[in-house]
Amino acid sequence: MDEVIVKVSSLDEFFDEAKVAARRFDAGDFTPSPAACLGFETAELLLKTLTPNRWTLLRSLRKAGPMSIRALSRLLGRDYRGVHSDVSALLELGLIDRDDKGLIRVPWSKITAELSIEEAA
Repeated sequence: MDEVIVKVSSLDEFFDEAKVAARRFDAGDFTPSPAACLGFETAELLLKTLTPNRWTLLRSLRKAGPMSIRALSRLLGRDYRGVHSDVSALLELGLIDRDDKGLIRVPWSKITAELSIEEAA
């Protein structure tokens, strides 16, 4: 699995998807889902969390490959503290991780964001 979908989804949708996955697992279907999902309760929360600076960070890090936070801050032309804060948030979300050398990296080959004008139910 090398894709993650970032989307707006309600708590009910999250539990419905978990139930479907559990039923597949109980039936002996251990095939991984084609993509991981990261859900936010509202579009506003998604946009507040995945800021333009964080999207730029993700794109730049994916293109450049694993590096230290200090090297990333130099690459982005941003101060270390701001980049460190963004890296911490993205690590917590699972959009970036650390390799075996402790360098940060984007493990996904594709990150798709889905937004709808309609509110999640």
